[in-house]
Amino acid sequence: MPCAKRFFSIILILVLIVSAATVQAASNESPARGTSAPAAANTVEPLRIADGPWLQAPSETAVTVVWRTNLRCVSEVEFRAGETEPWTRAFSAPHGLRDIGHLHAVRLEGLKPGTPYRYRVVSKEVREHKPYSATFGAEVRSDEYSFTPLNPAKTAFSFIVLNDRHEKAAPLRAALQNIRWDGVDLVVLNGDMLNYFESEPQAFNAIIAPCVEAFAKSIPFVYVRGNHEARGMLARKLMDYFPTPDGRYYYAFTHGNVRFVVLDSGEDKPDTSPEYSGLVDFDRYRAGQTEWLKAEMQSRAFRRAAFRVLLIHMPFNVIEEDKAQSYGRKYIRDRWAPLFHQAGIDLMISAHTHRVSVHPPQKGKWNYPIVIGAPNTVIRGDAAGNRLKLTVAEDNGTVRHELEIARRAPWWHRWLQMN
Repeated sequence: MPCAKRFFSIILILVLIVSAATVQAASNESPARGTSAPAAANTVEPLRIADGPWLQAPSETAVTVVWRTNLRCVSEVEFRAGETEPWTRAFSAPHGLRDIGHLHAVRLEGLKPGTPYRYRVVSKEVREHKPYSATFGAEVRSDEYSFTPLNPAKTAFSFIVLNDRHEKAAPLRAALQNIRWDGVDLVVLNGDMLNYFESEPQAFNAIIAPCVEAFAKSIPFVYVRGNHEARGMLARKLMDYFPTPDGRYYYAFTHGNVRFVVLDSGEDKPDTSPEYSGLVDFDRYRAGQTEWLKAEMQSRAFRRAAFRVLLIHMPFNVIEEDKAQSYGRKYIRDRWAPLFHQAGIDLMISAHTHRVSVHPPQKGKWNYPIVIGAPNTVIRGDAAGNRLKLTVAEDNGTVRHELEIARRAPWWHRWLQMN
C-alpha cells in the first residue's frame, strides 16, 4: 500500500512540472505570424452624440430637444435668444432626480413666441453611479443650432405632411431633399412611419436620421401615431423618442392663424382580435379622447382660429366603394365625424389607405375637404391671411392635386347666426 501511494505521488509531481513548463513556454512565445496581441479589455469607445438632436412638442413658449449618446450620460441644453444673451441651462429631473442614460429629452420652457433662439446640447458620461458617489468621464458639446417657437401672431407660414413611409429610409431622404424649405415652420409625420417598433435602430435609421439630416435640428416635427406604431415590444416607449407637449398622443396647438388638432385613431381592428393578445384597450381610450375632443372644439383657441386643421392617421370611408374598412375607421365615422361637422373643421389630413386622394365637401356627409396622402407623396400647406393653400405632390415634386380654402366668417358672426 505505501508503494502505491509513493507511485501516485510521483505521477502527480510529474504532471505539475509538465504543466508549469507549458505555461512558461506559452508566456515566452512570440505572437504567431499574422496575428496581433489581444486588445486591452478596458478599451472604451470615446463619448459622442450618436443621434440628433431633433426638436419635438413645439408650442408658443416651449420645445423639447431630444438626442442620443453612445454612453450613459447626464445631460442638459444651453439656449439663449440671439447671439449675445447669456446662456440658460435646462435639464430633465423628474421627481427631483436628473435623468441618466443614452436617450435624452429636455424641455425648454419660458420661451417668447416667434423669437429666434440658439441652442446646443451638453452630455457628460456617468462612468459609475453608487448610492453616495458618482464618477464622471468626458463631456461632449454639440454645434450650435437655431429654432423659433410657434407664434399665433405670425401672418404667413408653411407646413409639410408625410405619412406611411413604413421604414423606407431611401425614398424618405429623396423626398426631403426635394422639399422647398423656405417658410416651413413645422413638419407632420402622419403615422405608420414604422412597420412596428421592436428595436431602437428602426426609429433611428428609418425616421430620425433622415429628418435630422434634412431639417429636424431647427424645424420641429409632430409625430401623429398610426396603427402600426402601436405594435411591437417598444410601442409603449414611442413617446420617449417622440414626446408630446402633455404626454398624450392627442392634443392641439396654434401657429399663425391655424389651430392644429392632433388625434390618435388607434388600432384598426377590435380589441378582441387575436393579433393583440388581449394587450390593448383602444375602445376605452377612444372614448376618453372623444370627451377631450368635445372640450377642445368648445375652446376659445379653436373657435377663434381662422383655420382648423385636423391631423389624424386613419380616415373614415369617404366613398361607398371603399373596401378597406376597419373597426377603427367605423368608430371615427360614427363617433367623431359628426363632431368634426358640427364644430366646423376646415380641413382633414389623413393617411392609412396608401392611395392619394382629395375629397371636396359632400352635402349631408362632411362640410370640409379631406386630403389623404400616400406613401410617396408630400403634402405642403401654405397659410397666409385668409387663404390656406394645399399642394399634394409626389416625392419627385410632380404635383398631383392643389386646393385652396378660404377663411370662414368670423367666429362672432357664426355665433350670431346660431343664436
